[in-house]
Amino acid sequence: MKKLILGLMLLLGALSFGVKEGLEVGNLFPKIQLSDTSGNEVATSEKYSDKITIYNFGASWCPPCKVEKPLLNKFYLANREKLNVVSIMVDHNGEDVDKFYKELPMDFPHYFDKGQILSRKFLIRSVPTSYVVDSNGIILERVNGAIDWSQLTMKDLEGLR
Repeated sequence: MKKLILGLMLLLGALSFGVKEGLEVGNLFPKIQLSDTSGNEVATSEKYSDKITIYNFGASWCPPCKVEKPLLNKFYLANREKLNVVSIMVDHNGEDVDKFYKELPMDFPHYFDKGQILSRKFLIRSVPTSYVVDSNGIILERVNGAIDWSQLTMKDLEGLR
């Protein structure tokens, strides 16, 4: 029995080796529906196709998100003429998202991934995860984990093209 379990574990490990982690650099970012914290669809990603856009997946219960979001907000405010930031929260309910943004107000829009539909589609395995997408919809970068936005400039993002 132990050999069977060990064999299954090795087979699963071999099958998962090299599995993609969602969308990759160079892929076209798909059109997605964006919902408010009540779950109502209020926008699509097409609304943000005029500039470089950062899609930042996070959660109210995520300590690194609580550190990263204010830094991302400062980065956004310094570059808002060339940059969109879209926050997509993967919480289980919209009330937690509303509470998070009441405690940490941001100047960029936030949306709610009700039922984690988008995070499953994008294979978001940890938060925060960010996608940097150019104005043509091409993914320039995907970063799993918090980013110290105070260490980056808009030229850094533009240099990804």
